[in-house]
Amino acid sequence: MPHDLSPASTPLDTSPSPPRFPARAPGTIETALTILAYFALQAGFGGAFGGTSQFIARTFPNAVPDQPDRLIVVVILTLLCAAGVVVTWIVRRWAAKTVDGGAGGLGFTAPSGRYVAIGTALGILAPLLGGLLTQFLAGDHDVSQTVTDIADRAHVGMRVALLPVVVVVGPLVEELLFRGALLSVLRTRLGDNWAIAISAIVFGAVHLPDLDWLWYAVPNLILVGVFCAWLRVRSGSIWPGFVAHAANNALAAAGWFMAT
Repeated sequence: MPHDLSPASTPLDTSPSPPRFPARAPGTIETALTILAYFALQAGFGGAFGGTSQFIARTFPNAVPDQPDRLIVVVILTLLCAAGVVVTWIVRRWAAKTVDGGAGGLGFTAPSGRYVAIGTALGILAPLLGGLLTQFLAGDHDVSQTVTDIADRAHVGMRVALLPVVVVVGPLVEELLFRGALLSVLRTRLGDNWAIAISAIVFGAVHLPDLDWLWYAVPNLILVGVFCAWLRVRSGSIWPGFVAHAANNALAAAGWFMAT
């Protein structure tokens, strides 16, 4: 007796599916906590590495470099560790938004050569204009940063070792924080113009401790923040702002060697 043949059933796919990340933009509270965490991590790692440096110096006084050079090592390790933790967290937390160049994304998109050139020009212009502005506001007062004070007293080789951290690592993590996550939050809630202004002010204000709380040095950093945020909005990419930030820091770091 013939039997009807039932159609062959499709085998079940039991292979593990790739992880799916929520396509969500950075949130206000998360972004604020992430920025605070970056500076808290700097304090924590700085204290740990600084204490270790002092212990080694007391235990083996003839086997370690002088204090300015040891401080350079502490600064390098501190910034590398803090930046590594924060960048990893942001990229994993908002993975689906990293390559989004829109208002709610982090902007890890390929920039056009035009905006890279503009970013380079603004990065060179920012310290010139900012220096004049700071000089006008500060009058006869001296303005310096903690890293600059340390570098000025260190050996040339240690200054060279510090350069990649100041010119590449620092701008990268700060662009990701302020022109990536923070600007994204502000753009989706307040629009581009307010987002540029507020993110630049926050960027300048958080550097006050490193400036020994000298307020008249902050407008210079606000100007850098405006340039970088404008580049992020207009180009749809975080990289032109990074180029501007790196060029600004490179010109500032050049003073370490001129002082020698």
